[in-house]
Formats: sequence, C-alpha cells, structure tokens
Amino acid sequence: MKITVIGHSLEGITSASCLAEIGNKVYLSQDIDSTNGEDLFDHPSMQDGGLHAVFKKQIDDGRLEVTNEIDVTAYSSDLYVVTSIPDDNASLVGLLDELSEDKRCSGVIFTCSIPVGGLDQALSGKHLAVAYIPEFIREGSALQDFRNPHALTIGCESDALLILIKELYKPFIKSHTSLQIMTIKEAEFARFAVSAMLATRVSFMNELANITELLDIDIQVIKQALGSDPRIGEQYLNSGTGFGGRQLAEDLLQITGIENTRPDNIGLLNSVMEINERQKDSLFRKVWRFFEGDIRGRTFTVWGGAFKPNSSRIDNAPILKLMESFTYQGAILNIYDPGCSEELTRYIEANNLTTQIGICDNPYSALDGSAALLIVTEWREFLMPDFDEMKVRLSAPIIFDGRNIFEPERMKERGYRYFAIGRGERV
Repeated sequence: MKITVIGHSLEGITSASCLAEIGNKVYLSQDIDSTNGEDLFDHPSMQDGGLHAVFKKQIDDGRLEVTNEIDVTAYSSDLYVVTSIPDDNASLVGLLDELSEDKRCSGVIFTCSIPVGGLDQALSGKHLAVAYIPEFIREGSALQDFRNPHALTIGCESDALLILIKELYKPFIKSHTSLQIMTIKEAEFARFAVSAMLATRVSFMNELANITELLDIDIQVIKQALGSDPRIGEQYLNSGTGFGGRQLAEDLLQITGIENTRPDNIGLLNSVMEINERQKDSLFRKVWRFFEGDIRGRTFTVWGGAFKPNSSRIDNAPILKLMESFTYQGAILNIYDPGCSEELTRYIEANNLTTQIGICDNPYSALDGSAALLIVTEWREFLMPDFDEMKVRLSAPIIFDGRNIFEPERMKERGYRYFAIGRGERV
C-alpha cells in the first residue's frame, strides 16, 4: 500500500518506520501547523530505543520519504494515518476536506487524541471513510509497543475500511493481541478511559504509600499483597513521585472536562490529578522536614529529570515542581539525567534559573559537596551504583528515593540514611 503518515511526533515517526518496514511505501508528512525544514534526525523521539536506526534504514531503502507538506496530488495514498492534529475543530474539518480530494484514498485513520464525538462532528456531510485507533505506544519502548501490541482497539463503521485496516495491521497482530472493534465514538472514549484508569492506579498507590508512612508499614509488602490478587494484578502498582508526560495529562484533562459536566459529579478524576500534583513535591517535603527548613544555600543532587526512563522529555515531569520548590527556598540543584539534559537546559535558561541549577554530565561528580541525593527517574544506570564512591562525594550519606529502587535494609547496612516513598526511614 501507499500510506501517508501525518505528524512529526514520536507516534508519527514510529508508525511511519514500522509501516515502511513491512514493505509499504510511506510518506511522512508534517501536520498543517508544523514549521517546514525540521530535521527529523535531530528530533527528540530519535533517542527512543532503536528508532533512529529503523527510521534511517527505511529512508535508505527507499520505502520511507519525508515530506514538508500534505500534498494529495504528489503523494496520493491508499490510506492516511493522522498522528497529530491542531486542537481546533476548524483545522480538523479543513484536513478532512483536503484529504477527501485524493481520489485514490480509501480512508483515513486517526490515532491522536480527539475529543469524544469530535470525528463525527467534523465528518458531518462528508463522504469519507474514517477510523479511530487510539495509539498507546509508550516513550522509551515505542518500537516494541507498535510491533507487538497487547491490544488493538479499532473504531470503524465502514466495512471496506475495516478490511484494509486488518490487512495493514496483520503483521503486528500476535496470538496474544486483543482485537476490539467498536464505533468511532466508543474508541475515542476508550482512549481516555484507559489513561484515566492508569492514572487512578498510580495516584491510589501513592495515597496508600503516604498512609503507610503514618502507620510505619512498608508499601512494598502492601503492593505484593495487592498484586497477588487476580482481580487487581501487578501492573502500575509502584508508588513514587507522581506521573508526568504530555499525552497522559492531555487525556486526563479531556475526560475530567466531561466528568465536570455531570451535576452529581464527586470529582474522582480531579482528585486523581490533585493527588498526582501533590505527590510531585513529596521529595521536597521530606527534605524540608529532615533539614528543618534550613536548605537555603545548601546544594542537593538530583538523579533523573525525564518523566520516565528512556525518554528525553520533561513534559509535566516531577522535576519541574522540584526545581520550582527548591529554587524558591534558595537551594542549589545539580541535576544529572542521561537522556533529557538538553531539554532541562532549555527550561532552566528560559526560566532564568542558571544561577541555582546546574546540569551535570556525570552522576558521581554531580554529588560533590551535596547535602543529599534525590532520585527522581529510575534509569537503569542508577540501579547498581558505586555506593562507596557516592558516600565519599556526598557531604553526608543521605538519599531521598522517589522511585523506591533500593532496599531500605541494605542501605542501612551500607551506612546511608534512606528515605523513600512508603519505605525506609520516616521523617
């Protein structure tokens, strides 16, 4: 097939690369609000495990072509896959009008976040086959998620387009893949429902962790008890400093907007978001209590800034709240992150924080003279560090672990004061 993928995003680059990899001729186009001339090889998404190599190979082999505009004449396609669109409905309508001019086009697949009922509204009076497939690829594992999906939800009301979609995705559907066919509107809402459930589980576990600290109970033991119950399962039961990421936040805002229209709304999802925002400051509050508010002029080291491991993004990440809290109180931060140092540098410079925050290129030198280490992102290189060298470089062996990556008893044996989320010492 000839396919045009619209959107220079992680989703767009991944979709284009994987669809070209199985033999399709794919054009990767910018959405209508993008700036021409963007070098995709410098795109932050290229740091996502192995994506750069796959993307380059498809271009070198001639199956993938990057274009600077949507041109239904020059790049006429059998299918269009839209991974990024402007927020306003007028632009969505305009995009559909433009794609409907391609006489070869058999349908348009949307994978990006769209308000519930948005496609039905935009399609009013148009004779164009459209489907909605909510994309749940994760930063850090985008290729794996696309190539080996656990579930494929297809919102489609056109039998002919559904046949093409099944043919297109057949190489990626495995025996364990759950294939679900529903209406477009149901698929739009399913995306938000999944995001809301994941966010609720994370905030629920963080709330439990805060309670266990009051009761002197180890949250890890409670997590194991919950995970052993087949009605609950083991996924998304880690407590920590809260979740981040652009897409999850946008999905939650969409569904809370719907929730807030109910006259009998008790605000469950609003509470989930409020708990998460409060949790982002949990490490700061522990540090503040430990030092009894005396942190002005003190230096602290932070390991991790990306909103999740294997990502270069800091959208809505806990590090943003921590930087705000520490600098407001006159503290100094040395931050080391193996993936998002450029993003952090741009943010620090844009917010005039360069006198109080430094970005380091080595995790150990970042510790020199620090009053304590804060762990914010659980990168693999942090799992087994050189504790002896850390102790030499820190002014005192104190760790505040926002991701619970170490065992409290072992840290005590190594001579560290160790404070985690629902684990370790209480303060």
